[in-house]
Amino acid sequence: MEDLINNLTNELVQLKFPNNTSRKNIFQEGDTKYPGFVGGYIRLQLMGRNTRGYNLKLKELPERCNKAYVLAKQLGERDLPDFKFTSIQFNKNYKIAKHIDKNNTGKSYIIAVGDYEGGELLIYFDGKDNPPTAIDIKNKFYTFDGNKYYREVADFTGNRISLVYYNIEKPPDIYYEDFINYVNSKNHIICILIKDDITNVNQRVDNYKGQEDKIIIFCENKQLHNKCKNEIDEKKYYNILFKDRKKYTLTEYVRKILPNDTFIIYDN
Repeated sequence: MEDLINNLTNELVQLKFPNNTSRKNIFQEGDTKYPGFVGGYIRLQLMGRNTRGYNLKLKELPERCNKAYVLAKQLGERDLPDFKFTSIQFNKNYKIAKHIDKNNTGKSYIIAVGDYEGGELLIYFDGKDNPPTAIDIKNKFYTFDGNKYYREVADFTGNRISLVYYNIEKPPDIYYEDFINYVNSKNHIICILIKDDITNVNQRVDNYKGQEDKIIIFCENKQLHNKCKNEIDEKKYYNILFKDRKKYTLTEYVRKILPNDTFIIYDN
């Protein structure tokens, strides 16, 4: 057990973390970035909508971060065998401000490594304005509900790297791998392109009776996407997507989403 934690600790201490600019809810006042990154799955959505046929995909990390992620994943799989985690948040030498999560599913597990002193996890079990409970997480896992309780990090000295293991999967999420396997299992995919109106979309779907599981409907924009979802029975086909990139034509977007060797039947 110690060998894996020691190897992970050494790797993280030496690793130059990329700067994270998106987690604004954990920044101290005046900060615009901090050393941190996510390993594992991230959610890919635009305004809460699935635009690709899938919405969970492994994050591409800088090459220098891959070993740390592999070691951390091994630690989680070994020490948390009954806990499903899709993602790991890495934070380095930053006094994370009081915050609460919104998008995780269920409880999370956290552990901190390094030669630091202090740095307890402060959890506000009795409300964010009441005194917190200090939890020692150095070299040991602690579980908590990040969606329910506010938390922050106590002052510390030395190298402190925390790892949060959490799950982002929620129905009806679709993993990238599952979407690709689905497409590859079909000898062809029927792409119905909705460019300007949906007046005959039901008829167009009905033209492919018996092949409903091969249909993907692509809409030019979110307005058509809304109308289309209200017009037809979503159970008749695999998914309705809309183009979230203005620089692509609808046909180009189809090609961007589907694997290169997919045989496509276009219904314009």
